[in-house]
Amino acid sequence: MASTVARAEVAGATAEDTWSRYRDNLARHLIGISRDFQSRLRESLTHEYGFGGLRLSFAPLVAMIWSGGRPLGDVAATLGISTQAASQLANLIEEAGYLVRIPNPRDRRSKLVTLTPRGHELVEQGIRIIGEIETEYATLTGNAAYRAFTAALVQLGRGLEPGTQRGRMLPAGVHRSVAVLTMIAERIQRDLMEATLARGHEGLKMSHGQVLPLIGPDGGRIHEIARIQRVSRQAASATTQELESLGYLEREPDPRDRRGVVLAFTPRGVALIEDAVAALDELDRAFFEILGEKRLADLHRIARDLYLALHLEAEVFETSAEASAASRDADAEKARRSGREIAALAERLQQWLGREDAARLVVALKPRTRRSTT
Repeated sequence: MASTVARAEVAGATAEDTWSRYRDNLARHLIGISRDFQSRLRESLTHEYGFGGLRLSFAPLVAMIWSGGRPLGDVAATLGISTQAASQLANLIEEAGYLVRIPNPRDRRSKLVTLTPRGHELVEQGIRIIGEIETEYATLTGNAAYRAFTAALVQLGRGLEPGTQRGRMLPAGVHRSVAVLTMIAERIQRDLMEATLARGHEGLKMSHGQVLPLIGPDGGRIHEIARIQRVSRQAASATTQELESLGYLEREPDPRDRRGVVLAFTPRGVALIEDAVAALDELDRAFFEILGEKRLADLHRIARDLYLALHLEAEVFETSAEASAASRDADAEKARRSGREIAALAERLQQWLGREDAARLVVALKPRTRRSTT
């Protein structure tokens, strides 16, 4: 009963066009594609090439120092974060073995952060994988449309970060690829968060912005949020609990599973959605100033087509049956990727070991049946 009443309140408080705008907008599409791109890149680097300890947060700093060391102060200023936050990020990358601090020849009081040989290898393999991901994206959109998509992203990135060289800091050839989208998505999320904070939604932080868009009009489930974000259920649960304590979400019985719960927007959460939609309108106006009418329209269309072709966040706004089908499709895609990764590993092992030793390895890996003792 409480669930039905809550749903009715949400439906009455939030107009249908607000939910439609919240569901279908350029910011959502770009952020979703960026998340997919980064997750594919990280999974390939981890599972195919053995680069351990990777986090999505490493990408901006690694991209900045691929061509040479830089002082942490410069890194912090370019990324728009505090020196302390930049130092903490550098510590994590250093612990993973991809970064090292060296003396600054121009200032004895400071040090430069630069990549280790393993860090340079990470970048080199990353460039190759980016090319493979882009080939798949172009297959989904068509080559001409994909070229228009990346050209618009490059222009948008430069317009959002005037006077900086962030996009140009990427390795040669990559700064004109979909890789620039990671920086654009980061900027979009930061701008949307600042806009909602300015509208009185105190207490929100960037991690909340990763979860809120994954709560649809019929609520959201922690396991789905975790799967879309590619994080643990514990991490997703911790963030949703913070949003509950702030009064934006509440838990209700899950109609699909008596043992489960659905996370639903409270009236305060509904107000946040309405303000987020207003912030999206402001963001679109800023994009229009940078790209112009035609290129912005093309970016909207191609980003939406790619987002839908990749089946991103499909379960957020779909019915139970559609969500189950989307989940099965996602599992099937994961299995296909796993098969491709195994095939790639087998090819490399054969190159390293030679045919005879590779054949011996195959025999050694085969499960042995126990002989009957009777």
